[in-house]
Order: sequence, then C-alpha cells, then structure tokens
Amino acid sequence: MTFLIAIMSFANFVFYPLVVGSIIAVIIEQILRQSGNEYDPKAVGKVNVAMGVRKYLIRQAWLFNIIWFLGYAILLVVNRTGVHQMPDMIWQG
Repeated sequence: MTFLIAIMSFANFVFYPLVVGSIIAVIIEQILRQSGNEYDPKAVGKVNVAMGVRKYLIRQAWLFNIIWFLGYAILLVVNRTGVHQMPDMIWQG
C-alpha cells in the first residue's frame, strides 16, 4: 500500500507541470501558426515540432492522470474492510 501511495504521489507531482507545459505548448504553436507562412518549409517544420511537443505533453498528462485514478481505485478496494449496513435513523423500533 505504501508503494501505491508513492506512485500516486509521483503521478500527482508530475501531472500539474505537464498541464502547464501543454498550455504553453498550445500558445507557442498558435503563435508559430500565425506568424509563419504555410508555404515556407522552415515555418512548417517549426509548427510540426511545436505540435509534436504539445501532443507528447498532453499524452503524458493523460497517462499520469489515468495512473493516479487507477491507484485511487485500487486503494478504495484494498481499504474496504467490509460492507457496513447503514443504521436505521428513521424508525426507532
């Protein structure tokens, strides 16, 4: 269980910088698209690099998010000690 919590902590630690990086990559990609000429091979290459970085960062953010949710689901199953019946709060007898 400690190993699972450590993996979830690492996934949580890595997720936010990946999201910020993805937002920055989207902004840079849009700037390059607006300033470049679509017939210039160098400009197209810069946009392709920016697009590749953006896709990589978004994929990694999704991956670490899924890892965190899987770890959370596993912890919920592991920590379940048994099904407890809800007390009868309406009828007192």
